[in-house]
Amino acid sequence: METVEVCFRSIDENWDKEISNYGFDVYHLKGWLWSSIVIDSGKPRGVIATLKNKKIFFPIIVRLLNDGYWDATSPYGFGGPIVDQRLTNEEIDTIMYATTQFLYQQGCVSWFMRLHPILNHKWSVNVGSIAVHGPTLISDLTKSKEELWSETRRQHRQAIQKALKQGVTTKVEKMTSEKVSLFYKIYTETMQAVGANDYYYFNEDYFYTLCRNLPEQLVLFTAFLDKVAISCALCTISNKSKIIQYYLGGTLNNYRYLQPSKLLTNVIINWGQESSFDYLHLGGGVGATKDSLYNYKKGFSSKETVFKTYRIIINSEKYMALKIESGYVDSNSDFFPIYRFDAERSKDQAKVKF
Repeated sequence: METVEVCFRSIDENWDKEISNYGFDVYHLKGWLWSSIVIDSGKPRGVIATLKNKKIFFPIIVRLLNDGYWDATSPYGFGGPIVDQRLTNEEIDTIMYATTQFLYQQGCVSWFMRLHPILNHKWSVNVGSIAVHGPTLISDLTKSKEELWSETRRQHRQAIQKALKQGVTTKVEKMTSEKVSLFYKIYTETMQAVGANDYYYFNEDYFYTLCRNLPEQLVLFTAFLDKVAISCALCTISNKSKIIQYYLGGTLNNYRYLQPSKLLTNVIINWGQESSFDYLHLGGGVGATKDSLYNYKKGFSSKETVFKTYRIIINSEKYMALKIESGYVDSNSDFFPIYRFDAERSKDQAKVKF
């Protein structure tokens, strides 16, 4: 049997250089990983597994437990594995088995991953388990501008045209530190208006950190009325995978009647198509459900895939001990790892907000 080599790797410039030869998204870059610890406590590390000169890269956040143990989670977003496309399913199973053995020896108890809906849509392994959460929506930017417009729901097209007639204008620019206060004000007001979970009130420092760490991967789309910024959308971009991700956005309460977010989404689609991106990942509903947010995004989407998470219990004995200690030994909750339920109830990993 071929030997699988597994090792830890620091998340630094060398990490970015290594993954640049494979299909990756912004969530795999050192800038995103180091920014994510502002909202997810822990330390970023890389795990690289190699079989026959073919590799899988796993970006993880290491979170300490007791007695020298720790667990791993993927960074906020969709930081699933980066997979060499030459690997067969059988080879991936071999790699995953060897990787779990390595992590066990290093003191890991459990491992949680948010699989990338585009890059990891074929991920199927016999080690661990996959949870299917619900649909997530994609706009296929390889189509022409006319095709994309025709696929936009009629009510959305009417709202876009109305906003333009009302004098709403838009601007596309790099997201910089100078823009953080503006975006933060609009985003926070929106979170308050929709009664968002406390977890999604990201503090201002998080956005400054993103700007410092990812100066080339953040694009800000802003709508104006009479030179007043009334709506914003922050997107991430990956030129390697040709993916735009609609990350966060919002609209000031007094201007909701203009529906500027629909205009901005249309601008993002057109800009992405003109900039030779392949996909705009819009995400799905809250908790990956088919709610009103999902229905809104569906009006711009010509493609649908499924959001999945991947879970592995590395050390079953320690996992059970932590589960008993947490008081959730008889729980039927889908939360993983269950022993962190109380500590992380507000950011339930199985119910990601897109």
